[in-house]
Amino acid sequence: MARKRQAASPQDAPTRPVATAPDAAFEVASTAAIGELRRRLGDVIDALPGPVSRASELQHALGIDKALGWRVYNAVQCNDSFAAARFLPGAAGIRSFLVAARRSGVSKAITSQVSDAQEQLDRVIKIHAGDRKRFDMLVAAHTREGRHEADLLHRRAAYEGNTYVWGSSAQVQLRTAFLAPSAKRGYADMANLRGLIGLELLRPALRWPLGLTLPRQDDLRTSRKAVVEPLFDVTNASAEEAELFLSDPGIRIETRVTDEGGYQYDVVPSEIGLTGAVSCVMGDVVRPVGALSPEEGSAQAGAMVNVSCPARLLIFDFLVHRDLFGGADPEVQVRGDLGWGRGTTEHRLPVTERSERIGLATDVVRTPEVPGYDRMRDFVFDRLEWDPSEFVLHRLRLEYPILSSIVTLEYSL
Repeated sequence: MARKRQAASPQDAPTRPVATAPDAAFEVASTAAIGELRRRLGDVIDALPGPVSRASELQHALGIDKALGWRVYNAVQCNDSFAAARFLPGAAGIRSFLVAARRSGVSKAITSQVSDAQEQLDRVIKIHAGDRKRFDMLVAAHTREGRHEADLLHRRAAYEGNTYVWGSSAQVQLRTAFLAPSAKRGYADMANLRGLIGLELLRPALRWPLGLTLPRQDDLRTSRKAVVEPLFDVTNASAEEAELFLSDPGIRIETRVTDEGGYQYDVVPSEIGLTGAVSCVMGDVVRPVGALSPEEGSAQAGAMVNVSCPARLLIFDFLVHRDLFGGADPEVQVRGDLGWGRGTTEHRLPVTERSERIGLATDVVRTPEVPGYDRMRDFVFDRLEWDPSEFVLHRLRLEYPILSSIVTLEYSL
């Protein structure tokens, strides 16, 4: 005996208003098609004897594959149509589900409505995406739920592709910025650590860039000049410095002074593959890095990192002096450069990650991915004679960061 639905299920309620943006046609058509298929799948579940309140119960009731039962159940129960779309099986999976449903006594009238709804969704996919893979990308960009998982899936795929294309990868790209009041009133100084941990080349290369520090206010995007000073001489590093910042004292690091007076750091690995993997971190200080009030049209202050290598993880630490920005937390922005040489970096890329306020810089911060990291921070404070108890640490962890994007932790001035 079929059970009557006692209350409206999540897919019965409107999931989003009618869209008026450039993607309105896609939103309206896909929301309607996804919602109809979910409703009809819900009708099949309601027609089964006995309660079905878990994916495992649906699997056992129909005698179907565990993965198929999980996908159908979650597609019906999800609160957001676009998030539910990633659970929906393809046409072949829907056919298998309906065969099992009819075998379990569900009427042909009910299963036929599922087939009709599937055909409607297939038409929407063909018109707006061409195929299911591209359609899944489109809906992932619109979903409210499960966005982080979808982003991570595609960023990981991009990491693996870029590793092959560029012939390199790193376990970690490290960026640490220390921002303190400058001796020049109304300005700030910035110390920098930039490095790659576990850099591995797939094929021979002359060098790989570690980072670039320019004597202008890059983080605030103005043109006023500043002075860059290395925190240590990598070509003549002491035993202590080499042991702390280099995985092997014999690593070849090339430092080049740019025409503008900045510093470009490149590493030259001696071998390819895992046996040639190296870790190296460079450090410098910019005095002053920028003003603490709007200057030359800049409305933000903060730190930035250019993702320069396919990496499994970006660790971006921002240590801000307690007297700056009223103790607020910085905002995360990720920008791509689509200016084709015109210098624009205003194309914002979506990320769900946010920075975390860790605490005072005097605290031990677990960073197992970067050996000796606490000692590196202590080195900077000692070298510049800054008091770590006056700095608050904000950390952003970004898995599979987007290659050639610019990640910023910034404040509004």
